Amino acid sequence: MAKTTTRRVTRIHATTLATFQGTFASLIGLGVAILFSLQTTIQTAQATESVLRGMAFGLTAGVISIIVLPFIYFVFGWVIGLLQAWVYNAVLGAAGGIVFDLQDE
Repeated sequence: MAKTTTRRVTRIHATTLATFQGTFASLIGLGVAILFSLQTTIQTAQATESVLRGMAFGLTAGVISIIVLPFIYFVFGWVIGLLQAWVYNAVLGAAGGIVFDLQDE
């Protein structure tokens, strides 16, 4: 039979939660940037008389967005995660924590 232990969480490290949320947001930003890159490349290629030139200009904007957009999403996600951790810690302190039952396998 597995042994069950009870643990209480009374505090969350704010930077750890902020880093987690920033990383998750940057993955979402990468997906958005890839879709933006494809859309921009197709639109620019259709708008020019030279498909190669249109693709080159479209890919340039797309590559820049693939680099910049995940970073911007990370920053916003990190700040939001930091604020959420501050609120969680205030609530956890007032409520006395959250109790978890952990079971060894």
